Amino acid sequence: MTMRSKTSLKIVQPEIEQMEHVILEASKQGAPMVQRFATHRDRIDLAIKELESERFELLSRRDLLRRQAEAVDTGFSMHINDIEQTMKLYEGGLNALEAKQ
Repeated sequence: MTMRSKTSLKIVQPEIEQMEHVILEASKQGAPMVQRFATHRDRIDLAIKELESERFELLSRRDLLRRQAEAVDTGFSMHINDIEQTMKLYEGGLNALEAKQ
């Protein structure tokens, strides 16, 4: 029985060596693909970071422009209200002068 198992191991050994050789060759062929995939992944990660940075910058600019537009609108509203109040004073004063004459 021990002789038979030793014999079968000798038969299996070349198959194992052949499979190891096949696996080794496959890993050699796979290594460049893995490297290319890693390079592409790094490029994609860099592009994503650049896009996130650009997005943040655009959001910041938009918020700044929004605040500036609100400030301009507030300034115009103040000036319009001032003009309307002045017009009321002039109209009231002009009407009062015409009524006296």
